[in-house]
Amino acid sequence: MSEKNEDLITEEDTVYEVLSKYPQLKEVLVQFSPKYKRLYNPVLFNTVAKVTKLKKAAEIGNIYIKELLYQLNAAIGKGEEYLKYFKEQIPRMQEDFLKKQFGLKDEKEKPEWFSKTKNFKIFDARDIEGEPFTHIIDFANKINRGEGFILIQKFVPAPMINYLETLGFKSWTEKESDDKIKIYFYKE
Repeated sequence: MSEKNEDLITEEDTVYEVLSKYPQLKEVLVQFSPKYKRLYNPVLFNTVAKVTKLKKAAEIGNIYIKELLYQLNAAIGKGEEYLKYFKEQIPRMQEDFLKKQFGLKDEKEKPEWFSKTKNFKIFDARDIEGEPFTHIIDFANKINRGEGFILIQKFVPAPMINYLETLGFKSWTEKESDDKIKIYFYKE
């Protein structure tokens, strides 16, 4: 696995660091969310932006962090390099997610909404040719509040889980076998 190029923008970089190095990115941020117009205020820029990491800035702007990072890196000519770096991180993200899900929770700790899963629709993504992201998102967008669905996949799709959480879904993951992971999504 290759190391991150020091020029890549990551979620751990502060807004101040990134905009000091690449002032043109302020416009990219403002296009994402009008909330970022506050960055034009020199007092806020020289105080709050110094301690606000991009990960937190994405939360404030209600933006999916990976999309924000890709757009920022693309704007400085590093989009393809960021995608390569991100893809290399997926196995580690899956491993971390599994440790968190299976190492810290047991049967007694399933969320309250888990009792409703017997009525959940099932989306099996294991046999979809190509990238299933848009298919899963289309399926998820049809789910009403108080309902959910079960995504079946061969691996833990950590980026998908993170993205759906930004859309208001809670999740619970169970590993049934090496090639069958069930991710239960519930829309509160």
